[in-house]
Amino acid sequence: MSKFQRRRASAAGVVAAATLSLIGFAASPAAASARGCTGNAGMTDGSGAVCLDVTGTKLKIDRFTLSKKSNNRAWKDKPVIVAGSWSWTGPMQDARRTQTVEVSQTINRSFPNNTKMCGYWSQFPGKKACITIHN
Repeated sequence: MSKFQRRRASAAGVVAAATLSLIGFAASPAAASARGCTGNAGMTDGSGAVCLDVTGTKLKIDRFTLSKKSNNRAWKDKPVIVAGSWSWTGPMQDARRTQTVEVSQTINRSFPNNTKMCGYWSQFPGKKACITIHN
């Protein structure tokens, strides 16, 4: 085999390996996470800063965490999550002034592409932290 033929065969092997690697990568589901936040911890009405964090793979949500922090007052409220026609309401939470409360739930549920998932606290339904579930 000449020097030129060896280089050509070597290059063809590299291209084939790269192609198989890309095919294998594309077929593997990708882990995903998203975060949406709204509000401000310093709000005097007590609505605070609200964040929704989700983890999952493509259109499947494994787990979500809804958090709230209000620097101006102690509070009691229930967390609410809505995604399309699905919803979840958690138990009453209470927090001291400046405390951040996080509520997490494992749901292992799939949603249609481009479903909007929002989290909020029931006394402040206008302060929604949202993400879009997409492929």
